[in-house]
Amino acid sequence: MNVNKFYKDGYDEWDMPRHLTSMIWGQLLSEKWIDHPVYKSVPTWSINNGGEAQEEHKRYNRRDEQEINEESLKRIPATYREVIEYLFNEGYYHEWFQNTCGYKYKLKFVDVWNGSDDLGWHWDGVEDHDIGFLIYFTEQQQWKDEWQSYLQLGERDWPGEEITVKHTAYPANGKIILLNNMNPRFVHSVAKLTNNDVNRYTINAGFSLWN
Repeated sequence: MNVNKFYKDGYDEWDMPRHLTSMIWGQLLSEKWIDHPVYKSVPTWSINNGGEAQEEHKRYNRRDEQEINEESLKRIPATYREVIEYLFNEGYYHEWFQNTCGYKYKLKFVDVWNGSDDLGWHWDGVEDHDIGFLIYFTEQQQWKDEWQSYLQLGERDWPGEEITVKHTAYPANGKIILLNNMNPRFVHSVAKLTNNDVNRYTINAGFSLWN
C-alpha cells in the first residue's frame, strides 16, 4: 500500500487480484438488476432502492446512516462480503493497517450499483466509517472521457469551497480506490454516467478502525 499517498493525498489506488475479480463478476452477472432514478440500475436487494437523490454536502442524520449501514449487511449477498473482508486481510492492506498500526476493524456496510450519481465535492464522514473502498468493474478496455462517471479526488480547507484536485480515477475493471475518510480535508466528486450502453459497476464498502 502507498502509505504516503493515502495520508498525504487521501487515497490509494490498486488493482484487485484476478481471482477476486472473477468471483465478483460471477455475482454481478447473477444479480437481478432494476432501473433506478439516480443510478443506471441497482440489484433488487440494494439499500438504494428508495431512489432519493443525495445532497452534495451530505447533511445527514448520523443515526439514520448507521441504521442504513446495518441494513446493508443484512441484505448483501455473501460473495461481496467474503471478497471485501478477504481483500482487507490480504497482504497489501493487512501489512499497514493491522501489522504496523495494530488496528482492529469492523465492516460497516457494503453496497453495489451500476452507473453513477452526479455528486459534487464531499467528504463521507457522516457515513460512519474511517476508510472506504470504491471498486469498479466494467467490460470496457478503455474508458472514454465523454462517458464521464470518473472519480475526482481532491483536498480543501474545512469548511472552504476551493478544491485542489489531486487525481482523476477512470473506471477500469477491478480498480480499487481506498479513501482516507478520517480526514475531512480529503474530498471527492463524481459525474453522472452519460452513456447507458456501457456498465460501470461499483462496490462501495466502509470499515471502522480502532486500536
